[in-house]
Amino acid sequence: MLPNMINLSNFEILDMKESEYDYRFLIKSNTPPPSHCPKCGTFPNLYKHGKKDQLFFDLPMHGKRVGLITKRQRYRCLECKETFFEDLPDMDVSRSVTNRLIDWIQQASLEKTFTSTKPCSTIKTYVPPVS
Repeated sequence: MLPNMINLSNFEILDMKESEYDYRFLIKSNTPPPSHCPKCGTFPNLYKHGKKDQLFFDLPMHGKRVGLITKRQRYRCLECKETFFEDLPDMDVSRSVTNRLIDWIQQASLEKTFTSTKPCSTIKTYVPPVS
């Protein structure tokens, strides 16, 4: 196990790869499994329904982009037959970024204009707008 260089207490780092422009961390969630179905509210009548690799972006580190790759557990409710993913409290799953990256972008947008941040930006991919 690697030291938690990303400072997210709900995750354990399994592997890290570094390139010229990026850090990629393979992470595992430490959050407990769901206690009920978020769709119908039924208590533990769930089963594991596979996993899916998902990439989330985090704050830049040492001038490099940071990607967090997790195998996100999928569950299926035996009552309502709906499927859902495990909860990731540090992530904004609709934008595939960490909550702290959203906070950082919001703060930077108050201090700098969009055009002044463009030349020094370390994020070279599309980041959806924060509402």
